[in-house]
Amino acid sequence: MAALALGVLVVGSSYAQHAPQKERKHRTEHREERGRKHDNDRKTPEERAAQRTERLSQRFDLNKSQQRKLQALNLKYAQEMAAKRQDYRRANERGKMRRDMRESHAKWEAELKGILNKKQYARYEADRKERYARWQERQDRGREDGRGHRGHSQRS
Repeated sequence: MAALALGVLVVGSSYAQHAPQKERKHRTEHREERGRKHDNDRKTPEERAAQRTERLSQRFDLNKSQQRKLQALNLKYAQEMAAKRQDYRRANERGKMRRDMRESHAKWEAELKGILNKKQYARYEADRKERYARWQERQDRGREDGRGHRGHSQRS
């Protein structure tokens, strides 16, 4: 009986050593996955505009005329922001870049309103408010967890 128990333990422990284990991701793999979210840095303004147009066209069921107008609008602002982004990076002016991006986005939204019909724009506004609420929730949750901006610990 003792020999049988010993045999089971030996076989069990050797199996545990050779059993496939969940592979842990290396730190750089995690960064790469997060980086996909920020792939826009590697895209051309044309690619960004096309992607944004496609996403909004599907979301708001745009007709062909609206799609053409939206593509032109998105391209205009994507090119404008690409040029500004390079200037800001060289000058290391994040605050100014944020302000300009907000202004640019407000202008984009004003022009978007002229492309969408009332029902589509109402849906756009509702989506925007929902995104803002989710963002606000994440910000609040981060503060409750004792983290500051971008998850860094706050020091007393």
